[in-house]
Amino acid sequence: MVRTTGFCLIALAALHAVPVHAADEDTQLWLYLNTVVPVETDLTATFELSPRFRENGDQLLARASLDHRMSDRLSLGGAVAYVEFASGHEFRLHQQAVVALGPFAFRSRVEERWFAGADRPQIRLRQRVAATVPITGTTKAVMGGEVSYVAQSEINGASARVEQWRAQAALQRKFSPHFDASVGYLFIYSPRPGTADRISHVPQLTLTVRP
Repeated sequence: MVRTTGFCLIALAALHAVPVHAADEDTQLWLYLNTVVPVETDLTATFELSPRFRENGDQLLARASLDHRMSDRLSLGGAVAYVEFASGHEFRLHQQAVVALGPFAFRSRVEERWFAGADRPQIRLRQRVAATVPITGTTKAVMGGEVSYVAQSEINGASARVEQWRAQAALQRKFSPHFDASVGYLFIYSPRPGTADRISHVPQLTLTVRP
C-alpha cells in the first residue's frame, strides 16, 4: 500500500510540475449525480447529471452510458452525452476500454464532439491512469492523472494539440449497498498557444445511487 501511494503521489507531483508560463487561474465546482442500474450480470447502465459552476460560464452535462465487464481485467463501454453551456451546446459520443491491473486502472477513451456551429466534429483522445487504495472497509482513496489530446479540431485547418493535463485525488465512501459518495479535488492545466495558459482548481462532489 505504501508503494502504491508513493507512486500515485509522484505521478500527481509530475503533473503539477508541467511548465506553466503566465497562466490564468480560475476556480470551479463540479457536481456528479449518478444512477447505476444493472442490466445483466456483466452489463451496467449509468445515468449522469453533472452541473459545473465555472467563473467563465456554467455548464450542464447529461450522459447515459453502458459498460460491459469482459473479464476481471477488461471492461468496454460507450456513452452519449449532451452539454449545455453559455455560448451554445455540444453532443458527444465516446467509446472506451478500461484495463485493471491490481490497484491500477488504465482508461483509454475516444470522444466525438459535435459543437453547435462548428465546421466538423472534434475527435479527442483521453488517456487516464488511476490507483485505488483501501483505507477502511467502506472508504478508499483514488488518485490519478489524465492527458487529453485533440486529434482533429472542430475548426478546419487547426492543428492537433494537447488540450489538458489533469491530476485528481478523491475520497470515496460506501454508506450502504445502494448509496455512496465521494469528495475530491481536480487540477487542470490547459496549454493555450498564443495566449496565457490556464490553471483550474476544481472541487468535486459525487453522489451515486444504485437501486
